[in-house]
Amino acid sequence: MALQNPSEEIVVIPWSSDSEWQSLRQDIFGNKDTRNYKQALRKLLLWKTRGKSLCRGLYCTEIILQVIIKDVHFYEVDETTNESDLIRLYSMAIMKFVNLTADILGKGPQKSMYYRASRLHLPSWLIDMRHKISHDQDLPTLKSLRAAMEFALEWLQTHYWNNDENFLVIPKKVHIPVVHEFKDLLEFYIYSKSQTSAAFKQNKLNILREKLNMSECSNKECVKKIKDLLSNKDWSSDLVNVFTTQYLPQAHECNVSKGRISKTDKAIWNVLFKTFNSSGLLTNVLQCLVTHHSRISALWVLELCIVAYKSSKKIELKNNQNDNCMNCKPLNLDANLILRTALQSPHLYTNIFLKWLLQIQLSPLKVKQYHNIIKLVSLYTGEMKISSKNVDHNNIFTVDDLTSKDETDHQSQWSRAFSLMNWRQIQIGTTL
Repeated sequence: MALQNPSEEIVVIPWSSDSEWQSLRQDIFGNKDTRNYKQALRKLLLWKTRGKSLCRGLYCTEIILQVIIKDVHFYEVDETTNESDLIRLYSMAIMKFVNLTADILGKGPQKSMYYRASRLHLPSWLIDMRHKISHDQDLPTLKSLRAAMEFALEWLQTHYWNNDENFLVIPKKVHIPVVHEFKDLLEFYIYSKSQTSAAFKQNKLNILREKLNMSECSNKECVKKIKDLLSNKDWSSDLVNVFTTQYLPQAHECNVSKGRISKTDKAIWNVLFKTFNSSGLLTNVLQCLVTHHSRISALWVLELCIVAYKSSKKIELKNNQNDNCMNCKPLNLDANLILRTALQSPHLYTNIFLKWLLQIQLSPLKVKQYHNIIKLVSLYTGEMKISSKNVDHNNIFTVDDLTSKDETDHQSQWSRAFSLMNWRQIQIGTTL
Protein backbone atom coordinates (compact mmCIF):
# COMPACT_ATOMS: atom_id res chain seq x y z
CA MET A 1 0.00 0.00 0.00
CA ALA A 2 1.69 3.21 -1.16
CA LEU A 3 1.67 6.27 1.10
CA GLN A 4 0.60 9.62 -0.35
CA ASN A 5 2.47 11.43 2.40
CA PRO A 6 5.77 10.03 3.73
CA SER A 7 4.88 11.30 7.24
CA GLU A 8 1.72 9.17 7.34
CA GLU A 9 1.68 6.12 9.57
CA ILE A 10 2.58 2.86 7.80
CA VAL A 11 -0.35 0.45 7.84
CA VAL A 12 0.50 -3.25 7.80
CA ILE A 13 -2.07 -5.29 5.91
CA PRO A 14 -2.64 -8.95 6.86
CA TRP A 15 -2.77 -10.37 3.33
CA SER A 16 0.47 -11.25 1.55
CA SER A 17 -0.62 -10.42 -2.01
CA ASP A 18 -3.47 -9.22 -4.21
CA SER A 19 -4.25 -12.81 -5.18
CA GLU A 20 -4.62 -13.86 -1.53
CA TRP A 21 -7.10 -11.03 -0.95
CA GLN A 22 -9.01 -11.91 -4.11
CA SER A 23 -9.10 -15.62 -3.23
CA LEU A 24 -10.82 -14.80 0.08
CA ARG A 25 -13.31 -12.59 -1.76
CA GLN A 26 -14.00 -15.47 -4.18
CA ASP A 27 -14.64 -17.86 -1.25
CA ILE A 28 -17.38 -15.54 0.05
CA PHE A 29 -18.95 -14.05 -3.07
CA GLY A 30 -18.12 -16.55 -5.83
CA ASN A 31 -20.71 -18.68 -7.57
CA LYS A 32 -22.33 -21.63 -5.77
CA ASP A 33 -19.65 -24.05 -7.00
CA THR A 34 -16.70 -21.99 -5.72
CA ARG A 35 -18.25 -20.42 -2.61
CA ASN A 36 -16.82 -21.74 0.65
CA TYR A 37 -17.78 -19.77 3.77
CA LYS A 38 -15.92 -22.03 6.17
CA GLN A 39 -12.68 -21.76 4.21
CA ALA A 40 -13.11 -17.96 4.04
CA LEU A 41 -13.53 -17.81 7.81
CA ARG A 42 -10.36 -19.88 8.34
CA LYS A 43 -8.41 -17.41 6.20
CA LEU A 44 -9.86 -14.43 8.11
CA LEU A 45 -8.91 -15.99 11.43
CA LEU A 46 -5.37 -16.52 10.12
CA TRP A 47 -5.23 -12.87 9.06
CA LYS A 48 -6.41 -11.97 12.57
CA THR A 49 -3.28 -13.56 14.06
CA ARG A 50 -1.09 -11.30 11.92
CA GLY A 51 -1.99 -8.08 13.69
CA LYS A 52 -3.75 -6.54 16.65
CA SER A 53 -7.13 -6.48 14.89
CA LEU A 54 -8.88 -6.66 11.52
CA CYS A 55 -10.03 -3.54 9.73
CA ARG A 56 -13.73 -2.70 10.02
CA GLY A 57 -14.76 -4.27 6.67
CA LEU A 58 -12.97 -7.55 7.42
CA TYR A 59 -14.22 -7.68 11.02
CA CYS A 60 -17.85 -7.18 9.93
CA THR A 61 -17.37 -9.95 7.38
CA GLU A 62 -15.94 -12.23 10.08
CA ILE A 63 -18.83 -11.77 12.53
CA ILE A 64 -21.33 -12.58 9.75
CA LEU A 65 -19.45 -15.69 8.62
CA GLN A 66 -19.16 -16.92 12.23
CA VAL A 67 -22.96 -17.22 12.31
CA ILE A 68 -24.01 -18.28 8.81
CA ILE A 69 -21.73 -21.34 8.82
CA LYS A 70 -23.92 -22.64 11.67
CA ASP A 71 -27.16 -22.20 9.71
CA VAL A 72 -28.29 -24.87 7.24
CA HIS A 73 -30.16 -22.11 5.35
CA PHE A 74 -26.79 -20.73 4.16
CA TYR A 75 -24.37 -23.62 4.49
CA GLU A 76 -24.22 -27.41 4.64
CA VAL A 77 -23.54 -27.96 8.33
CA ASP A 78 -22.45 -31.15 10.07
CA GLU A 79 -24.43 -30.41 13.23
CA THR A 80 -27.58 -28.29 13.13
CA THR A 81 -27.98 -25.43 15.61
CA ASN A 82 -31.42 -25.08 17.22
CA GLU A 83 -33.57 -22.10 16.25
CA SER A 84 -33.39 -20.20 19.55
CA ASP A 85 -29.59 -20.33 19.56
CA LEU A 86 -29.47 -19.15 15.93
CA ILE A 87 -31.77 -16.21 16.78
CA ARG A 88 -29.45 -15.13 19.60
CA LEU A 89 -26.34 -15.50 17.44
CA TYR A 90 -27.89 -13.59 14.53
CA SER A 91 -29.15 -10.85 16.85
CA MET A 92 -25.68 -10.26 18.27
CA ALA A 93 -24.11 -10.24 14.79
CA ILE A 94 -26.67 -7.76 13.40
CA MET A 95 -26.26 -5.42 16.35
CA LYS A 96 -22.45 -5.47 16.00
CA PHE A 97 -22.69 -4.94 12.23
CA VAL A 98 -24.99 -1.91 12.52
CA ASN A 99 -22.95 -0.36 15.36
CA LEU A 100 -19.65 -0.77 13.53
CA THR A 101 -20.90 0.54 10.18
CA ALA A 102 -22.85 3.46 11.64
CA ASP A 103 -19.79 4.52 13.64
CA ILE A 104 -17.86 5.15 10.41
CA LEU A 105 -19.32 8.69 10.30
CA GLY A 106 -18.61 9.34 13.98
CA LYS A 107 -20.96 10.06 16.87
CA GLY A 108 -22.56 13.24 18.19
CA PRO A 109 -25.86 14.90 19.12
CA GLN A 110 -26.50 15.93 15.50
CA LYS A 111 -25.76 12.45 14.16
CA SER A 112 -28.54 10.04 15.05
CA MET A 113 -28.15 6.44 14.05
CA TYR A 114 -30.92 6.82 11.45
CA TYR A 115 -29.12 9.82 9.91
CA ARG A 116 -25.79 7.99 9.79
CA ALA A 117 -27.44 4.87 8.38
CA SER A 118 -29.12 6.81 5.57
CA ARG A 119 -25.75 8.33 4.60
CA LEU A 120 -24.31 4.80 4.38
CA HIS A 121 -27.27 3.35 2.42
CA LEU A 122 -28.42 1.23 5.36
CA PRO A 123 -32.26 0.89 5.41
CA SER A 124 -34.27 2.16 8.37
CA TRP A 125 -35.77 -1.33 8.97
CA LEU A 126 -32.28 -2.58 9.80
CA ILE A 127 -31.87 0.17 12.42
CA ASP A 128 -35.33 -0.69 13.81
CA MET A 129 -34.21 -4.30 14.10
CA ARG A 130 -31.02 -3.25 15.89
CA HIS A 131 -33.09 -1.22 18.42
CA LYS A 132 -35.49 -4.14 18.94
CA ILE A 133 -32.54 -6.47 19.65
CA SER A 134 -31.00 -3.95 22.03
CA HIS A 135 -34.10 -2.80 23.95
CA ASP A 136 -37.05 -5.18 23.51
CA GLN A 137 -37.67 -8.33 25.49
CA ASP A 138 -38.51 -10.37 22.37
CA LEU A 139 -35.93 -10.86 19.65
CA PRO A 140 -36.80 -10.68 15.90
CA THR A 141 -37.91 -13.81 14.05
CA LEU A 142 -35.36 -16.12 12.46
CA LYS A 143 -36.75 -15.35 8.99
CA SER A 144 -36.28 -11.59 9.41
CA LEU A 145 -32.79 -12.07 10.89
CA ARG A 146 -31.75 -14.21 7.92
CA ALA A 147 -33.00 -11.47 5.56
CA ALA A 148 -30.96 -8.91 7.53
CA MET A 149 -27.89 -11.13 7.34
CA GLU A 150 -28.25 -11.51 3.57
CA PHE A 151 -28.55 -7.74 3.24
CA ALA A 152 -25.47 -7.18 5.44
CA LEU A 153 -23.39 -9.54 3.31
CA GLU A 154 -24.55 -7.84 0.08
CA TRP A 155 -23.84 -4.41 1.61
CA LEU A 156 -20.29 -5.47 2.49
CA GLN A 157 -19.77 -6.83 -1.01
CA THR A 158 -20.88 -3.54 -2.58
CA HIS A 159 -19.31 -1.06 -0.17
CA TYR A 160 -16.13 -2.89 0.85
CA TRP A 161 -15.13 -5.93 -1.21
CA ASN A 162 -16.07 -4.48 -4.62
CA ASN A 163 -15.13 -0.91 -3.80
CA ASP A 164 -11.72 -1.07 -2.15
CA GLU A 165 -9.36 1.37 -3.86
CA ASN A 166 -6.49 -1.13 -3.76
CA PHE A 167 -8.47 -3.98 -5.31
CA LEU A 168 -10.98 -2.65 -7.84
CA VAL A 169 -12.93 -5.56 -9.27
CA ILE A 170 -13.08 -5.27 -13.06
CA PRO A 171 -15.75 -7.41 -14.75
CA LYS A 172 -14.13 -10.02 -16.96
CA LYS A 173 -15.02 -9.93 -20.64
CA VAL A 174 -15.77 -13.39 -21.99
CA HIS A 175 -15.24 -13.89 -25.72
CA ILE A 176 -18.33 -16.02 -26.41
CA PRO A 177 -17.92 -16.55 -30.20
CA VAL A 178 -14.26 -17.60 -29.78
CA VAL A 179 -15.18 -19.97 -26.93
CA HIS A 180 -17.90 -21.58 -29.08
CA GLU A 181 -15.47 -22.02 -31.97
CA PHE A 182 -12.89 -23.53 -29.61
CA LYS A 183 -15.46 -26.01 -28.25
CA ASP A 184 -16.46 -27.04 -31.77
CA LEU A 185 -12.79 -27.60 -32.60
CA LEU A 186 -12.35 -29.72 -29.47
CA GLU A 187 -15.43 -31.77 -30.40
CA PHE A 188 -13.98 -32.29 -33.89
CA TYR A 189 -10.65 -33.31 -32.36
CA ILE A 190 -12.32 -35.83 -30.01
CA TYR A 191 -14.46 -37.44 -32.74
CA SER A 192 -11.49 -37.68 -35.11
CA LYS A 193 -9.66 -39.63 -32.37
CA SER A 194 -12.62 -41.74 -31.23
CA GLN A 195 -13.06 -45.45 -31.91
CA THR A 196 -16.80 -45.25 -32.80
CA SER A 197 -18.33 -46.67 -35.98
CA ALA A 198 -17.06 -45.08 -39.20
CA ALA A 199 -20.51 -43.92 -40.39
CA PHE A 200 -21.43 -42.25 -37.07
CA LYS A 201 -17.99 -40.68 -36.79
CA GLN A 202 -18.06 -39.27 -40.34
CA ASN A 203 -21.56 -37.86 -39.83
CA LYS A 204 -20.48 -36.00 -36.67
CA LEU A 205 -17.32 -34.68 -38.32
CA ASN A 206 -19.28 -33.38 -41.32
CA ILE A 207 -21.73 -31.53 -39.04
CA LEU A 208 -18.81 -29.90 -37.22
CA ARG A 209 -17.06 -29.03 -40.51
CA GLU A 210 -20.21 -27.17 -41.52
CA LYS A 211 -20.40 -25.31 -38.18
CA LEU A 212 -16.73 -24.36 -38.44
CA ASN A 213 -17.09 -23.40 -42.09
CA MET A 214 -14.12 -25.65 -42.93
CA SER A 215 -15.31 -28.10 -45.58
CA GLU A 216 -12.00 -29.98 -45.82
CA CYS A 217 -11.02 -29.83 -42.12
CA SER A 218 -8.71 -32.65 -40.97
CA ASN A 219 -7.35 -33.49 -37.54
CA LYS A 220 -4.06 -31.77 -38.38
CA GLU A 221 -5.82 -28.58 -39.52
CA CYS A 222 -8.03 -28.70 -36.42
CA VAL A 223 -4.97 -28.75 -34.11
CA LYS A 224 -3.39 -25.89 -36.10
CA LYS A 225 -6.57 -23.81 -35.71
CA ILE A 226 -6.64 -24.54 -31.95
CA LYS A 227 -3.01 -23.39 -31.70
CA ASP A 228 -3.87 -20.16 -33.54
CA LEU A 229 -6.69 -19.45 -31.08
CA LEU A 230 -4.45 -20.16 -28.07
CA SER A 231 -1.82 -17.72 -29.34
CA ASN A 232 -4.14 -14.76 -28.69
CA LYS A 233 -3.66 -13.58 -25.08
CA ASP A 234 -7.01 -11.74 -25.10
CA TRP A 235 -8.93 -15.00 -24.79
CA SER A 236 -6.38 -17.75 -24.09
CA SER A 237 -7.35 -17.86 -20.38
CA ASP A 238 -11.01 -18.44 -21.32
CA LEU A 239 -9.99 -21.32 -23.58
CA VAL A 240 -7.77 -22.89 -20.91
CA ASN A 241 -10.70 -22.72 -18.51
CA VAL A 242 -13.02 -24.47 -21.00
CA PHE A 243 -10.45 -27.18 -21.69
CA THR A 244 -9.75 -27.93 -18.01
CA THR A 245 -13.32 -27.70 -16.68
CA GLN A 246 -15.44 -29.19 -19.46
CA TYR A 247 -13.22 -31.70 -21.30
CA LEU A 248 -10.37 -33.08 -19.19
CA PRO A 249 -12.70 -34.09 -16.29
CA GLN A 250 -14.52 -36.44 -18.71
CA ALA A 251 -11.49 -38.76 -18.69
CA HIS A 252 -11.59 -42.14 -16.90
CA GLU A 253 -9.39 -43.67 -14.25
CA CYS A 254 -7.35 -46.65 -15.41
CA ASN A 255 -8.90 -50.01 -14.44
CA VAL A 256 -5.53 -51.74 -14.23
CA SER A 257 -3.33 -49.06 -12.66
CA LYS A 258 -5.55 -47.44 -10.06
CA GLY A 259 -4.74 -43.80 -9.35
CA ARG A 260 -3.75 -43.13 -12.98
CA ILE A 261 -5.59 -41.78 -16.04
CA SER A 262 -6.55 -44.45 -18.58
CA LYS A 263 -4.18 -44.99 -21.52
CA THR A 264 -7.01 -44.30 -23.96
CA ASP A 265 -7.64 -40.82 -22.55
CA LYS A 266 -3.92 -40.02 -22.46
CA ALA A 267 -3.63 -41.10 -26.10
CA ILE A 268 -6.55 -38.83 -27.05
CA TRP A 269 -5.22 -35.70 -25.37
CA ASN A 270 -1.43 -36.00 -25.74
CA VAL A 271 -1.32 -33.91 -28.96
CA LEU A 272 -3.32 -31.09 -27.34
CA PHE A 273 -1.15 -31.16 -24.22
CA LYS A 274 1.81 -30.72 -26.55
CA THR A 275 0.00 -27.79 -28.20
CA PHE A 276 -0.67 -26.10 -24.84
CA ASN A 277 2.97 -26.71 -23.89
CA SER A 278 4.35 -25.14 -27.08
CA SER A 279 1.95 -22.18 -26.63
CA GLY A 280 3.38 -21.53 -23.15
CA LEU A 281 0.03 -22.31 -21.49
CA LEU A 282 0.79 -25.58 -19.68
CA THR A 283 1.33 -23.70 -16.41
CA ASN A 284 -2.11 -22.12 -16.81
CA VAL A 285 -3.65 -25.54 -17.47
CA LEU A 286 -2.10 -26.96 -14.30
CA GLN A 287 -3.08 -23.90 -12.26
CA CYS A 288 -6.70 -24.54 -13.20
CA LEU A 289 -6.51 -28.28 -12.58
CA VAL A 290 -4.95 -28.04 -9.08
CA THR A 291 -7.87 -25.92 -7.85
CA HIS A 292 -10.64 -28.26 -9.06
CA HIS A 293 -12.32 -30.35 -6.38
CA SER A 294 -12.19 -33.36 -8.70
CA ARG A 295 -10.31 -36.65 -8.52
CA ILE A 296 -9.89 -36.84 -12.31
CA SER A 297 -8.45 -33.30 -12.44
CA ALA A 298 -6.02 -34.25 -9.65
CA LEU A 299 -4.99 -37.36 -11.59
CA TRP A 300 -4.25 -35.24 -14.68
CA VAL A 301 -1.95 -33.07 -12.51
CA LEU A 302 -0.27 -36.26 -11.27
CA GLU A 303 0.29 -37.48 -14.85
CA LEU A 304 1.80 -34.19 -15.99
CA CYS A 305 4.01 -33.93 -12.88
CA ILE A 306 5.36 -37.44 -13.52
CA VAL A 307 6.18 -36.51 -17.13
CA ALA A 308 7.88 -33.29 -15.94
CA TYR A 309 9.87 -35.19 -13.32
CA LYS A 310 11.02 -37.91 -15.71
CA SER A 311 11.91 -35.39 -18.45
CA SER A 312 13.96 -33.34 -15.95
CA LYS A 313 15.78 -36.50 -14.84
CA LYS A 314 16.14 -37.60 -18.51
CA ILE A 315 14.32 -40.86 -17.81
CA GLU A 316 13.18 -42.50 -21.06
CA LEU A 317 9.38 -42.41 -21.29
CA LYS A 318 9.00 -44.76 -24.23
CA ASN A 319 9.76 -47.78 -22.06
CA ASN A 320 6.79 -46.99 -19.85
CA GLN A 321 3.79 -45.89 -21.90
CA ASN A 322 1.72 -45.45 -18.73
CA ASP A 323 3.77 -42.35 -17.91
CA ASN A 324 3.70 -40.91 -21.41
CA CYS A 325 0.71 -38.57 -21.74
CA MET A 326 2.66 -35.85 -23.55
CA ASN A 327 5.17 -37.49 -25.87
CA CYS A 328 7.21 -34.30 -25.71
CA LYS A 329 9.96 -32.82 -23.59
CA PRO A 330 11.08 -30.62 -21.97
CA LEU A 331 7.91 -29.24 -20.41
CA ASN A 332 7.51 -25.48 -20.35
CA LEU A 333 6.02 -24.79 -16.91
CA ASP A 334 6.48 -22.78 -13.71
CA ALA A 335 6.37 -25.47 -11.00
CA ASN A 336 6.68 -22.94 -8.16
CA LEU A 337 3.65 -20.95 -9.32
CA ILE A 338 1.62 -24.14 -9.69
CA LEU A 339 2.58 -25.21 -6.15
CA ARG A 340 1.59 -21.83 -4.70
CA THR A 341 -1.76 -22.03 -6.50
CA ALA A 342 -2.36 -25.54 -5.13
CA LEU A 343 -1.52 -24.49 -1.57
CA GLN A 344 -3.78 -21.45 -1.81
CA SER A 345 -6.92 -23.59 -1.50
CA PRO A 346 -6.03 -27.25 -0.84
CA HIS A 347 -8.87 -29.76 -1.06
CA LEU A 348 -9.53 -33.47 -0.54
CA TYR A 349 -7.70 -34.45 -3.76
CA THR A 350 -4.62 -32.22 -3.40
CA ASN A 351 -2.52 -34.97 -1.82
CA ILE A 352 -3.01 -37.15 -4.92
CA PHE A 353 -0.50 -35.02 -6.83
CA LEU A 354 1.25 -33.02 -4.09
CA LYS A 355 4.25 -35.36 -3.62
CA TRP A 356 5.05 -35.30 -7.34
CA LEU A 357 4.47 -31.53 -7.57
CA LEU A 358 6.95 -30.99 -4.73
CA GLN A 359 9.51 -33.15 -6.52
CA ILE A 360 9.54 -31.02 -9.69
CA GLN A 361 10.37 -27.75 -7.92
CA LEU A 362 13.47 -26.06 -9.35
CA SER A 363 14.74 -25.36 -5.83
CA PRO A 364 14.62 -28.76 -4.10
CA LEU A 365 12.96 -28.81 -0.69
CA LYS A 366 14.61 -30.21 2.39
CA VAL A 367 13.17 -33.53 3.55
CA LYS A 368 11.63 -31.91 6.64
CA GLN A 369 9.99 -29.16 4.55
CA TYR A 370 8.66 -31.75 2.12
CA HIS A 371 7.01 -33.83 4.85
CA ASN A 372 5.73 -30.77 6.76
CA ILE A 373 3.91 -29.41 3.68
CA ILE A 374 2.25 -32.78 3.05
CA LYS A 375 1.28 -33.04 6.74
CA LEU A 376 -0.13 -29.47 6.82
CA VAL A 377 -2.24 -30.08 3.72
CA SER A 378 -3.52 -33.34 5.23
CA LEU A 379 -4.51 -31.49 8.40
CA TYR A 380 -6.10 -28.61 6.47
CA THR A 381 -8.19 -30.89 4.25
CA GLY A 382 -9.23 -33.16 7.11
CA GLU A 383 -7.35 -36.16 5.72
CA MET A 384 -5.30 -36.37 8.93
CA LYS A 385 -7.09 -36.24 12.27
CA ILE A 386 -5.56 -34.84 15.46
CA SER A 387 -6.17 -36.74 18.66
CA SER A 388 -4.97 -36.14 22.20
CA LYS A 389 -2.79 -39.25 21.91
CA ASN A 390 -0.48 -37.80 19.25
CA VAL A 391 -0.22 -34.26 20.65
CA ASP A 392 2.86 -33.35 22.67
CA HIS A 393 1.30 -31.23 25.42
CA ASN A 394 4.72 -29.99 26.54
CA ASN A 395 5.38 -28.46 23.13
CA ILE A 396 2.26 -26.34 22.50
CA PHE A 397 2.91 -22.63 21.88
CA THR A 398 0.38 -19.82 21.61
CA VAL A 399 0.44 -16.35 20.04
CA ASP A 400 1.10 -14.96 23.56
CA ASP A 401 4.23 -17.11 23.75
CA LEU A 402 5.39 -15.61 20.48
CA THR A 403 4.73 -11.97 21.39
CA SER A 404 6.47 -12.30 24.78
CA LYS A 405 9.44 -14.26 23.38
CA ASP A 406 12.88 -12.65 23.61
CA GLU A 407 15.86 -13.25 21.44
CA THR A 408 17.48 -15.52 24.06
CA ASP A 409 14.41 -17.73 24.44
CA HIS A 410 14.69 -20.87 22.33
CA GLN A 411 11.75 -22.89 23.66
CA SER A 412 9.63 -22.35 20.53
CA GLN A 413 10.34 -22.98 16.86
CA TRP A 414 8.71 -19.63 15.99
CA SER A 415 10.58 -16.34 15.88
CA ARG A 416 9.32 -12.78 16.08
CA ALA A 417 9.19 -10.57 13.01
CA PHE A 418 9.99 -6.87 13.21
CA SER A 419 9.49 -3.85 10.95
CA LEU A 420 7.41 -4.33 7.79
CA MET A 421 5.63 -7.66 7.57
CA ASN A 422 6.31 -9.87 4.57
CA TRP A 423 3.99 -12.76 5.32
CA ARG A 424 5.56 -14.99 2.67
CA GLN A 425 8.76 -15.07 4.75
CA ILE A 426 7.23 -15.59 8.19
CA GLN A 427 6.93 -19.15 9.46
CA ILE A 428 3.32 -18.78 10.58
CA GLY A 429 2.64 -18.83 6.88
CA THR A 430 0.31 -17.49 4.25
CA THR A 431 -3.08 -18.72 3.09
CA LEU A 432 -1.54 -19.10 -0.37
